Amino acid sequence: MPPALPRGRLGLLFLAVLVDLVGFGIVLPLLPLYARDLFGASGFQAGLLVAVYSLVQLVMAPLWGRLSDRVGRRPVLILGLLGSALAYVIFARADSLAILFLSRIVGGIGGSTIPVAQAYIADVTPPTRRAGNLGLIGAAFGFGFVIGPALGGVLAGVSPDSPAAPGYTAAALCLANALAALIWLPESRRPGEATRTSRFNFRAALAEVAGSRQIQLVLAVYLCVTMAFSTLQPTLSLLASERFAMGPRQAGYLFALLGIVSVIVQGGLVRKLVPRLGERRLLRASAIPFCLGLAAVGVADTTPVLLAGLVLIGIGYGGSVPNVLALLSRATDPGRQGAVLGIGQSVGSTARVVGPALAGNLFDVRLALPYFAGAVLILVAAVVATRVLQPREASR
Repeated sequence: MPPALPRGRLGLLFLAVLVDLVGFGIVLPLLPLYARDLFGASGFQAGLLVAVYSLVQLVMAPLWGRLSDRVGRRPVLILGLLGSALAYVIFARADSLAILFLSRIVGGIGGSTIPVAQAYIADVTPPTRRAGNLGLIGAAFGFGFVIGPALGGVLAGVSPDSPAAPGYTAAALCLANALAALIWLPESRRPGEATRTSRFNFRAALAEVAGSRQIQLVLAVYLCVTMAFSTLQPTLSLLASERFAMGPRQAGYLFALLGIVSVIVQGGLVRKLVPRLGERRLLRASAIPFCLGLAAVGVADTTPVLLAGLVLIGIGYGGSVPNVLALLSRATDPGRQGAVLGIGQSVGSTARVVGPALAGNLFDVRLALPYFAGAVLILVAAVVATRVLQPREASR
């Protein structure tokens, strides 16, 4: 492993991920509302708009991860940012549901580089500190969901009948971010290391997953957790609109609330609690607020109940994700970090394909059903997590 980068360099990676996710956060709460109000989309079609993004990621994430093992993390991260910028330009110019789908396909290609950022952190972080530093990625998601949705709600008022203002703003952020990464973000691998590890290919990473019960269990937990959280993405804005008569700005604030809680939990509490409790115990404890929060959103008939449910979801999700990723990283051969984390991202993408499509379909039947289904998935994740070993006890 190369020497740890200065904190400023790790901060640059955090900023690169953050700005990309701000763009994602700008669009996500508005997408179901634009699809419904401008193009007459159903809940199921709104779910497919979210799902197709992740379907593309399912294919692209392991390819990006493998490529980053071969050529380095930095060029892949920059290329992904440029792809995201193009996707937001298409979104800004969308005049039909088909063009909205096209924007999500291109966005899925550009937005598949999160496992590369995770591998970057794994490259420069000792195993015992990975949960905390991988929590930086989760914190970037959280900050992205604080700044992005709130900004998206404001921008929706600039062009209420068009996605132009949110789309062009997100594109500009990604372009600026790509330029900053080009100038300031260093490569995380030693000279020659990418060439040496390139012979560890995707097939070898799959073999490692197949031969490790620990990795299989962690991926199963990740699948359930991600699928449960993804039920919110196509339905929360629609639920807020139909049950509480909220518009795009208010829907953005709901996602921002989730982000605030995630920032506090992933960026702060996880880093302090992991040394005391361990990743496994903290992962299992996080299932309690997660499950209760999803159930609360499903039955909410007043705004305070809705907000309380979202806070609980933020706590549960924020406590789950960095620990799942740390357990996955610590169970993986260092030479295959990019490829195996890419497989992990593909598992997450599978959840974000099935989850939103199922949630949109259930939403058309009854508003509460997606959230009850998510609560059941969290219970399943908690049961599976009882079989996961704390890393000091595990052997591949």
